[in-house]
Amino acid sequence: MALFIFGCTWQSQGQDLHFSQFLYSPLNLNPAMTGNFDGRYRVAFNYRNQWRAVSRPFQTTSISGDARDFLNVKNLGLGALFYYDVAGSSRYRTIQFGIPVSYRINLSKDSVHSLIPGLTPSFNHQGIDFSQLNFDDQYNGTRYDPNSTTNESFQVNRQNYLDLAAGLAYNLELKNGIRGTLGTAVHNIFEPSEAYLMGEDISLNRRYTMHAGATVPIGLSFFITPGLLYMTQGEYKEVMFGGEVNYVTSPAPYRYRAFFIGGWNRGKDAAIFDLGMYYNSWRFGINYDINYSALNVATNNRGGWEVSIIYILRELLPKRANFKHCPNYI
Repeated sequence: MALFIFGCTWQSQGQDLHFSQFLYSPLNLNPAMTGNFDGRYRVAFNYRNQWRAVSRPFQTTSISGDARDFLNVKNLGLGALFYYDVAGSSRYRTIQFGIPVSYRINLSKDSVHSLIPGLTPSFNHQGIDFSQLNFDDQYNGTRYDPNSTTNESFQVNRQNYLDLAAGLAYNLELKNGIRGTLGTAVHNIFEPSEAYLMGEDISLNRRYTMHAGATVPIGLSFFITPGLLYMTQGEYKEVMFGGEVNYVTSPAPYRYRAFFIGGWNRGKDAAIFDLGMYYNSWRFGINYDINYSALNVATNNRGGWEVSIIYILRELLPKRANFKHCPNYI
């Protein structure tokens, strides 16, 4: 088990964070999603907790905020992105702070078609606690001795580096309420070094992403939100698809209420079920992953749970106009 936990932790160095609710973690998904929403300001919170049954849970927290037409500069999107990820027994942690920026290019006068390029320069910190790991040379021939020293030679226990992500998104907005986004992105463009052992040369592979999402009305009270994600990073690939059925109970702009339930599949790994609600400018979602890959021997089919919260400020309040009231007798 000790070697298995170490292997899971070491493997995590080769892969970036991911969320099952990928459509609702927009700035992590693609820099081109910055400012790509219906409103003026948006704040997103995501939290994921997984593999509790295997070892210490892998936990990921992300907080982001972005603006459309930032500082009233038409078509300019600007945001801030922070995430913290800690994985496994070694407490392998990743911290990132990025400044995503995008620019909307309208391809038609009625804004039915638009193209959005985006960039996210970021500062990254990674660290690992080797004292929490177990190694095979701590086995003395008859038993495992956690207090014995190891002959492993570690170069460093932390890394700091700058990196860059780039992306492109295409938006389609039709008058019948159908909206769709198709995007592609590449992360870890600089392929920074992640070497911790002496003599090793390990780089963080570029991550390539393609994604699609849509909102399709069905009558007056229902709409569906299908989505598709394909990611590849080094030898790892991930395909995820599914959707949600949404039921609107109150369509009024300032009393908007809707509930949703959905199902997703991450190829050869997990089935995912989610539910939540829209409440005015808020969206709340929670999901649970049921693991069915070969890892289910250790996880007992328990993958992890995840929460997403999004708030969108759609309109700014107008400035208060001050008038002097003249007396009636003047």
